[in-house]
Amino acid sequence: MSPNTTPYQLITKAYAISRENYAAYRSECALFAGTFSRGFAEYLGGARDAITYESLRGVREGDGPVDVQEAMHLDEDTFWHFGMQIRVAGEKTTDLVRVSVRFKKIERRFVISLFGHEDFEISEPNALTLEPVYELLVHSIRRHYEDGLRLFLDKRGQNLHLPFSAARQADIAGGA
Repeated sequence: MSPNTTPYQLITKAYAISRENYAAYRSECALFAGTFSRGFAEYLGGARDAITYESLRGVREGDGPVDVQEAMHLDEDTFWHFGMQIRVAGEKTTDLVRVSVRFKKIERRFVISLFGHEDFEISEPNALTLEPVYELLVHSIRRHYEDGLRLFLDKRGQNLHLPFSAARQADIAGGA
């Protein structure tokens, strides 16, 4: 500490550095979220407007779809969280599948956690390295539709990554 530097000035400098570090971290994570969302839309091969993003908490909750970078928030568990909604069009009805995605950057890699327990580590996020994550998402959604009712009726619905319930079946059936 120089003779003319006060302890308060040291604190304010540390504060400024902390803000810069957070801004850089958030920027890297927002870039990752954008790469993830664009890659998933391309992987699905469907209409880009079939996928939307929403905040899972905060002032934007309930406001409807936003850009994935606006939807993400840093939670106490040290992961960034965002909600992803996939509109599935049937012949006469549509359904909305909601998935929570959480991820964080640790040193030079991103850790992605889906459904609370699958962890993927990605060093260089791109369509090829993210493909296993996309495959698990698609597999889980297909299994939700293909096996959800049977597993729910057998009281084995906990074997699904995406919850299935009587209300969920009514949603899928279009209120029938």
